[in-house]
Amino acid sequence: MRKSVIYLTVFLSSLIISSNAPGNEDFLLPSHSGSDYNENFNVVFYGLDLNISDSSTYLQGSVSIHIFLLDQSSTRVAFDMSDSLSADSVRINNDPAGFSHTGNRISIDLPVLAMPGALLEVDIFYHGLGNNTGPVTGIYSKHNTAWDKRITWTLSEPFAAMNWFPCKQSLTDKADSVYVFLSTDKRLKAGSNGKLTASVSLPGDRVRYEWKCRYPIDYYLISFAVGDYMDYSFYARLDGGNDSILIQNYIYNDSSYLEQNKSNIDKTGDMINLFASLFGEYPYASEKYGHCVAPLGGGMEHQTMTTLANFSFSLVAHELAHQWFGDLVTCKTWQDIWINEGFASYADYLATRYLVSQSAADNWIIRAQEVTKALSTGSTYVPDAFVNDVDRIFDSRLSYSKGAAIIHMIRQEVGNDELFFTILREFLRRFKNGNASGLDFRDLLNEMTAKSFDLFFEQWYFGEGYPDLEMNWSHKNDTLYISSLQTTNSTLQVFDLLLEFRVTFENKDTIISHRQNAAFDSWGIYLPGEITGIQVDPNHWLLMNVSGMSQSAGLKRESRFLVLPNPARDKITVRFAEPVESYILYIADSSGKVLVTEESKLQRKTIDIEHFPKGIYFIIIREKNMIYPVKFIKN
Repeated sequence: MRKSVIYLTVFLSSLIISSNAPGNEDFLLPSHSGSDYNENFNVVFYGLDLNISDSSTYLQGSVSIHIFLLDQSSTRVAFDMSDSLSADSVRINNDPAGFSHTGNRISIDLPVLAMPGALLEVDIFYHGLGNNTGPVTGIYSKHNTAWDKRITWTLSEPFAAMNWFPCKQSLTDKADSVYVFLSTDKRLKAGSNGKLTASVSLPGDRVRYEWKCRYPIDYYLISFAVGDYMDYSFYARLDGGNDSILIQNYIYNDSSYLEQNKSNIDKTGDMINLFASLFGEYPYASEKYGHCVAPLGGGMEHQTMTTLANFSFSLVAHELAHQWFGDLVTCKTWQDIWINEGFASYADYLATRYLVSQSAADNWIIRAQEVTKALSTGSTYVPDAFVNDVDRIFDSRLSYSKGAAIIHMIRQEVGNDELFFTILREFLRRFKNGNASGLDFRDLLNEMTAKSFDLFFEQWYFGEGYPDLEMNWSHKNDTLYISSLQTTNSTLQVFDLLLEFRVTFENKDTIISHRQNAAFDSWGIYLPGEITGIQVDPNHWLLMNVSGMSQSAGLKRESRFLVLPNPARDKITVRFAEPVESYILYIADSSGKVLVTEESKLQRKTIDIEHFPKGIYFIIIREKNMIYPVKFIKN
């Protein structure tokens, strides 16, 4: 996000399904972890048959929900249904059923003979003005003034599907398929999920569009859009074969709109081929991929038929990528929205890299990192306290920008692009048509790289903030010396970082790397030749801030101050050779852990070290953008 009735007769385990049912496909039992009021069944199928218009959010029709009953003691089943809608009647297996509709829940009496394992068809006939209050209302009807078109469309993520059709709002209970039948004025077109299998003329200059999606689908990805549309469709040929995918676009019915947007729409085919090469084949190739335009802000990745405001490159790439990350594999809970939004955002980066240019992609990831660093608070994982907060779930800084930045760092940590994309494809294969959490992805990384990403996820996925580095370098006797002082604006004392440096010589450059997992680190690397400059993180991998990368003249940096005595037993004195205005003094042990931090203006400062264990320590002075380390020994 960017933000006709089916009849069954059940007799014990025997099923007879009419011709309007989802066909002869096997029904799968999806995993489930829903609310306590609807844990006694799993959804198999949704069949919507609605009368709609482009001028109102008013709905009238029915929804047929096929369910597997799980609990023998159940006497009722309940669905999410907004109190802005009115239930006219309910039938189970074509027999009238009692029901009550209180608040946003409709509870329905089960037949006496209903048994666990039974497949029941629950038909709810209803009408009403779809909820049109609140930040995410589920259904909208607005006028696009630029093209003088009015559109009615749905957008259910995360909790608003119940505002336009009764359903089970559980992420982990995907229906095996959905039919969306939409009756409207003949002058209009209505788009939805799956394939348009029929357009049936109705009395009164009306038409029924019959859309059928035969892939597993989550409740919030079911959608429709209706308006004065033009159907601009084409087939995108898949690389490496003769197969092709229907790209079906419902755009404003104006030839000028097509003229202005055709080149951008046509890029969808290139994007599908790119993502298929990186992530695996397009998940819904036997149906389509498409767009319905609407006057909304951004877009929404409805399965096989995205609703969007325009055809900007980034928006189309982001929503298309959701067909893999979000639709094929859906976050297990809204706390793990990273599975949807972080990966779709990173796919925008990948599309920019491979279809535009490396420099444009560099600018993309730099912007994402800068947006993330605008504040130091907040984790990509949504904490328990915000699990129902729509704004927090879809926080653009944390779920999108930081989410993408994390994946970019994972790619660096994996260290092999072929393996990185193999991991992405295996993740999608392993969890396809189901749900996954951030920890599921972490565990797969651990498995396929033989490394541990536990600390990485603790720092970046569950943690807050980012590190700030101040560095000095010098070159002496063909050895490059680098000192790095890390401070953080988070509860973490130190981040574990895989640092890269581009070292420039007179006529060449080279990349070197070093892992810093301490607050202070100093190391040397044999590099003969005349070094003319050093760039930190030249490929923009890391979410961090570099306050300074200054060149110091070899050992002269240590003459900025003296540490006396050295070795020492109980006290040391730091004495500056030249006047100093103010500085921050750190003492770090040999592992780089900072033990003392003090701000001072004293030219001569004495520090008690009697309680320190015997060993090697560093005094680090940070003055403006320079750092000066000196080693001392505690006896």
